[in-house]
Amino acid sequence: MLTGFLLGCILFSIGGIAAIFIKGKAKGIIFLLFGFAAQIFILPSSFNILLNGGRYENIITFSEPIGIASLRLDSLAALFAIIISVGSLLASIYSIEYLKHYDEKKYSFSSFYFFFGLLISSMLLVVVVQNSILFLIVWELMSVSSFFLVIFESEKEDVRKAGIYYLIAMQIGASFLIAAFAWIGSITGSYDFNSFKTILDSQGSISIILFILFFIGFGTKAGFVPFHTWLPKAHPAAPSGVSAIMSGIMLKTGIYGILRIILLCGIPERHLAYGVFIISLITAITGILNAISQKDIKKLLAYSSIENIGIIGMGMGMGMLGLSYNLALVAWLGFLAALLHTINHFTFKSILFYGAGIVYQKTGTRNIEKLGGLIKFMPITAVIFLIGAMAISGMPLLNGFISEFALYLGMAKSFSYDSASLNIMMIVGFSGLALVGVMAILGFTKLFGITFLGLPREEFLNKPSEASKLFLLPMIICAGIIFIIGIFPSTVIQLILRAVSQFTQFNSSAEFNSVVTIYSSLAKAISIFVAILIFVFTARYFILRKKSVRVFKTWDCGYQSVNSRIQYTGSSFSLPFLELVEAVVPQKTFVVTEKEIFPFEAKLKTSQHDFMERIIVQPLLKYIRSFLNLFAWIQSGKMQQYILYGLIFLVLIIIYVIGVM
Repeated sequence: MLTGFLLGCILFSIGGIAAIFIKGKAKGIIFLLFGFAAQIFILPSSFNILLNGGRYENIITFSEPIGIASLRLDSLAALFAIIISVGSLLASIYSIEYLKHYDEKKYSFSSFYFFFGLLISSMLLVVVVQNSILFLIVWELMSVSSFFLVIFESEKEDVRKAGIYYLIAMQIGASFLIAAFAWIGSITGSYDFNSFKTILDSQGSISIILFILFFIGFGTKAGFVPFHTWLPKAHPAAPSGVSAIMSGIMLKTGIYGILRIILLCGIPERHLAYGVFIISLITAITGILNAISQKDIKKLLAYSSIENIGIIGMGMGMGMLGLSYNLALVAWLGFLAALLHTINHFTFKSILFYGAGIVYQKTGTRNIEKLGGLIKFMPITAVIFLIGAMAISGMPLLNGFISEFALYLGMAKSFSYDSASLNIMMIVGFSGLALVGVMAILGFTKLFGITFLGLPREEFLNKPSEASKLFLLPMIICAGIIFIIGIFPSTVIQLILRAVSQFTQFNSSAEFNSVVTIYSSLAKAISIFVAILIFVFTARYFILRKKSVRVFKTWDCGYQSVNSRIQYTGSSFSLPFLELVEAVVPQKTFVVTEKEIFPFEAKLKTSQHDFMERIIVQPLLKYIRSFLNLFAWIQSGKMQQYILYGLIFLVLIIIYVIGVM
């Protein structure tokens, strides 16, 4: 079965290669056909592992230095493989329509689909490869292929800068992974992940340092603070279909890596568990604070991804704390929350990035200050976008509520253990997650309200129209998944039960039954609420279907005419809150006026800066730049000097080889 799975992985890359030889816009169709074929091989084996347990494994022998490499599909890998495969197929459908708005003579569609297929294949291989050297190879393939997708519009300077920033960030993260794998491989004498368990499970100083190295390496890809600064640069630069894959899927490979290391750690060291929980909480708060202040739709969504990575990390941290305190139920709920929110974030973030792409294609801008009233032109897009915004805000009936409820429930259950430090941390986590939820509602109310409601704030060059069916299909499918998980949570929990159980087992069936009872009761309450809504709206329809509804104008408080200038802007909507947190989200305000006593017009511009980038990343880059400038004399531009460098290097190598012999 794993052979078929690997064939499915390769089919995405074959589809990208096949698209090179196809002319015109049929490239996307060919790629999509290969994507559909890949599902036939990937999904059955993955679902079989999730439902029935067990694992599939193939051993492949490579030449040195890789040697013997295990490819293993267990429950954890199967869950991530399903997310990657299904999400990539939806992005393939979306990209067919999205690329129609680009000139094929100016942009290389062939390279787009080639690197698109390579990205998908490498992500799928990341979750099954169990050899550290081979893992690093496919990990780098994932980073490089996504880099070329980010710079698809490479004629734009800001896109090129964002792509280079992204690639450098990925290489920094990879350097930590290389250091960790090299160190642990030198100790164990093996490159297989299973051999690392003896070191990571020892709870010594070496295991702690190794976990930190792995967390930084994988956390850079996932977007944990302070390694998050590449997200708000790369996501707006990439095409929206690519942004959806990077945010909804690729970030999760970092989460997968951390979870895989946690599995190898056995009982985590307690201080590490606290550290993961605290960093994750800071990540969630930092992400949503910066999201609220953004004007660019995709930049707002990028910071929101950081927030949701923080929520997933809180689940992992709580799971680690549960393991370290021998609280099986708390650990189980923590990892359940992490895996559930991984699925949920893929669905609603895909909807939001797809919607942002449609808005950009129809209006030519991503600046919400210039938008407004789009619900009148594209009502279906607006409604689906609203579903995604409500889901990411944790509203009941939708899937975001279900995963966050598991996190709240786990924190509440932890109070049964008599530990002051654990109880205080859970109180902080409970309060922090509630604050994050409130800020998410504020941020996405701003995003949806300013973008889709009211009147247009600027005249559109072309009147926007509803998106095509091909544009809407991936959004509709994701919306359906959102409602299924939100209304039938017990079914989804049963599906991922084996993946969660890899991390911990219940001490008694009573603990598991208590969780099932809570979620069953929750599902019944949600079903009753949905039934009431359906009854009310059905009754209203039949009562009013043959009647005309007259609207009488009431006192309007002096409001006589509708004008876009009297509406809220995104900045004015969020300003009262941002003033409260100005120390964390610093703002700069510029007033531009004519140099007259009574200027005819004036403009107010505001901008925000990432606090973490300003206090950590920028100073660090400054010191690195100063250090490298000390060696600027080496790059003289003289060919003779470069040849001399090469000769010196060869002589040193010869001396070293002779010394070793």
